[in-house]
Amino acid sequence: MSEREFNVEPVVELLAQLAREKVYGPLDLLSRVEDNDEFYMRLAREALYSALRYLSTERRNVPELEKSVELALRVIEKRPYFAKELALKALAKAMSG
Repeated sequence: MSEREFNVEPVVELLAQLAREKVYGPLDLLSRVEDNDEFYMRLAREALYSALRYLSTERRNVPELEKSVELALRVIEKRPYFAKELALKALAKAMSG
């Protein structure tokens, strides 16, 4: 796999945009993921869906977002704590500028 296939930055940017607008629900859901059982995987999917849904109403374009979401879900399934890392990175990015 190429380096571009490992890029979750579009998801981080999406979540950071929400945090800048004080929409924390998706980040809060991601921060609750603790395990890879179906309950937590449902939380992760719901968080990303909500973030995408919010962004779609704003008609914003984020390049390579589809691949980034697919990758994020695969990584979260293998390493559930990665969901918290995404939320932390997004919140830090939103607060940085």
